[in-house]
Amino acid sequence: MNANVLKSEQPSAATVKSATRVLEIFEYFDEVRRPVTIQDVAQALSYPHSSTAALLKSLVSLGYLEHDDRGKTFFPSIRISLLGNWVEADALPIRNVQRLMRRLSADTGCTIILAARLGAYAQYVKVIQGTSPIRFHVKPSTKRMLAFSTIGRVLLSELPLPEARRLIHDALAAMPERRESMQEIEDELQRIRKRGLALYSDLVTPGATMLAMPIPMGPSGRSVAIGIAAPNEYFRNRKLPFTALLKNAIAEHISQNGQGFKETVDDEDQLEIDDDTAP
Repeated sequence: MNANVLKSEQPSAATVKSATRVLEIFEYFDEVRRPVTIQDVAQALSYPHSSTAALLKSLVSLGYLEHDDRGKTFFPSIRISLLGNWVEADALPIRNVQRLMRRLSADTGCTIILAARLGAYAQYVKVIQGTSPIRFHVKPSTKRMLAFSTIGRVLLSELPLPEARRLIHDALAAMPERRESMQEIEDELQRIRKRGLALYSDLVTPGATMLAMPIPMGPSGRSVAIGIAAPNEYFRNRKLPFTALLKNAIAEHISQNGQGFKETVDDEDQLEIDDDTAP
């Protein structure tokens, strides 16, 4: 922060908290995609009822939400849909990626996650919650350390080796309790580069498996990856069909958008090597 900025001009903790809540409300609408009441939002996000009411009414007055007096519900206005349209031209075809995610969700019943690199972390920028009887609930905006998460390692494998090594070193220093060595993680990244995918069980959440692959960068040069996540027992006998589904969906997305594609393995025996519990 600029040293010339007065302390009084810096955002207060209350202001930062309110801004965070506003963004979480928008993400909640993106997840449920229906009109909601004050109680719906307060309960889903664990906010006080009074604060939730004040925030929603403020967003209505600013034109970001519409309010239905009869149903006592709130819903995003067209102003929200127009805010990020300019980003699409500089990043990747967002509508096509969302379509890809919805297709994977319908075909697998698993939680589908789109993540981008944020410094030393993978941040979940879009999540479609699983619909299978056995599933985990994951919040959008969740952050996972690149070196110690499945989708994070996919993003890490896309970086130049010197930058990847620096991030691995920083991660190991920040979490000395992790038992992996620098060389072990580098070897894992090499495997991911070779196969074009990562598949781990219990790497972040005990009892959970994730399969992840990169999506080629858009003109902005920002790496993104997509993952399929589910409990181990749900994933156990579905690894090969899920891999084929994800690979084919990404290949179709790429063919529609004219980007290059790094082939992944088809060979069943070779894929099974990647089916190990995380090191």
